[in-house]
Amino acid sequence: MATAASQAELIERVEALRIPPLPHAATADWKDWYHFVLLHAASGWRCIVNVNLCGGGEQAQVQYTLVVHVPGQPAQLHGCSRSVPWRSGMVQARPLRVRTDELELAFEQQTFALRLQPRGLDLAIELQARPDGTPLLVTEGSQFGSGFIGWGLMPRLLATGTLGACGQTTAVDASWYCYQDHNFGRFRWGEDIGWEWLVAHAQPVSGPALTFVVDLRTDRSHRKGGLPYLFVLVGHRLRKVFLGRALSLRWQWSADADLPPRLPGVMATLLGDRPSRRPTGLRVQAADERDRASLSLAIDEYLEVVAPDNQSAAFSRIGEASGTGALTLQLADQTIEGAGLAYAEFTR
Repeated sequence: MATAASQAELIERVEALRIPPLPHAATADWKDWYHFVLLHAASGWRCIVNVNLCGGGEQAQVQYTLVVHVPGQPAQLHGCSRSVPWRSGMVQARPLRVRTDELELAFEQQTFALRLQPRGLDLAIELQARPDGTPLLVTEGSQFGSGFIGWGLMPRLLATGTLGACGQTTAVDASWYCYQDHNFGRFRWGEDIGWEWLVAHAQPVSGPALTFVVDLRTDRSHRKGGLPYLFVLVGHRLRKVFLGRALSLRWQWSADADLPPRLPGVMATLLGDRPSRRPTGLRVQAADERDRASLSLAIDEYLEVVAPDNQSAAFSRIGEASGTGALTLQLADQTIEGAGLAYAEFTR
């Protein structure tokens, strides 16, 4: 059993900055990014935040994306994606701190502090969050495109703060589900790379919450992939991992193509003549000789974040989908079922 000290050390390993904190010291293809997801099933609010460091001397950048789903009739989707030149003094490794005029991200004494308010927009998040579940360090350097990628995750955070978009504000408290992961590696956007990813959280009628995290690294066409896996948490603890052939992902797509919302705006303009079919659902099934898990996700919100390479005209499109999901877990003779919210990604 992990001690508090060993768990704290693993959390530090998950969150440690890998990229050199000086922009001129980082190679052009190096990337470190911190990813947050917030879900509130009772109200329907959803949010994703990405903070990304891209190396490369004078071309080095600090990038961020903030997307907020505001429930209502109809629901509203608000988002912003921006980048600024990465200059000396913006990034500190220990303790972690990334700071620009619009952004501050810090991790110190096992606590995240996040503040993001794009200038000129009624869109903002301010968050304090600490780990509240089993930390996972998946890999330190698997092959990915011309380089490698590694990542770790905190599948549960206990968060407090505020979230606002276009005149509406809501308080973030212990009733929210908060997820965070940290990706790092060397590769170029626009290469023959891709992934399929999902986090889903549900609260059964009684008993602890159920959380699924799915990840599959692929080529750009999604025909060739690495080892898929599904992490299952019951309450705060990792209870099960399904790997490889034990796991299947099946996406459903719209019959017709259209122009989805895209960020940032300059890339949306560039791709203004490129419609695409949208995902409408996702079915995940996993089974081994003892246990089973399933997820059925109905997607009701979709946008694309266009990630340009900082050294060329190449780019990758990261589809961000969210909706309501039904989760089922069978552990031997025990069955846990619940409904909740989910975020999923599918790259192109």
